Amino acid sequence: MRFRALRFLISALVATLPTAPLLAEDAVTRLTPAPVVSFRSGAAGRDLSLRDAPPASRPAATTSIVRPPSSGSTPSKTAPKVAMRTKPAPKPAPKPAPQTLVRTLPPSPAPPRSVLPPYTEPPPGALPPGARELALQPTTFTPYDRYLGSVRTVISNLEIREPGMLLVARMMKEGRRFRYCVCDPYRADPPALTEARRAGDCKSKALWLYDNLGDSNALFVIGKTEKRARTSHAWVYWRYDDRWWILDCTEQSNPIAADSVSSDRYVPYYSFGKKGAYRHKATRLILTGALHPSAKPVTGLR
Repeated sequence: MRFRALRFLISALVATLPTAPLLAEDAVTRLTPAPVVSFRSGAAGRDLSLRDAPPASRPAATTSIVRPPSSGSTPSKTAPKVAMRTKPAPKPAPKPAPQTLVRTLPPSPAPPRSVLPPYTEPPPGALPPGARELALQPTTFTPYDRYLGSVRTVISNLEIREPGMLLVARMMKEGRRFRYCVCDPYRADPPALTEARRAGDCKSKALWLYDNLGDSNALFVIGKTEKRARTSHAWVYWRYDDRWWILDCTEQSNPIAADSVSSDRYVPYYSFGKKGAYRHKATRLILTGALHPSAKPVTGLR
């Protein structure tokens, strides 16, 4: 009898315990007083008051489980609807526009002003035969124009002849025997005056030779005998047997083939002939400012 009563007591106590622990935020428990069961012990004859388990249809505790709805699932009808007020996300601050740095550069120095027109390909009719070999370029201006009165007079009144190499060599020797003297550092003497005096400087002798040569394709040239020479020089270019010849009776007694001298000797700047005035390749240095386009005395060397 005692053993049965003890087992009944244990069963009653187990029935009153919850089946699983619940967290405070997940469950709200309302406890109801358990009924008091009275029974009589046969051995001791005493009444024992004992909290008995409630009937199965009436649980000892009423438990309401409230769980927050999981994301993506429909909330339970028994779960309270919580209206949450969310603050709108702050708008990001606009990025500052990139600043355009304007840097004012000092004006670049202007290129040296040239008195010469740009180099262009001349028409074939404006050039004498073999002009490409001398890199001739027609021009309407030279720094020596104001001093070329006698030169232009001789060119315009030239008596056309067809001299041969023997005649030219004889004239070269005659002009070489003329005494060297400088009458005007810029202007050439007329050929008649040079022959009468039997004297003259390089430009006067060159003009005398050009007049006696009488070749319409010959050129009266102003340049330098040496590239680094300080003074200018004058001579004659003569076209013979498809070849240019240098006639310089101030320095030489015989003609010199132009293609036989180095590029540093007999450097031409300007040429003057029946078809007009020309500038040579060396005058391009004036366009870059390497040379000053001012006329220098044409005196020649002895």
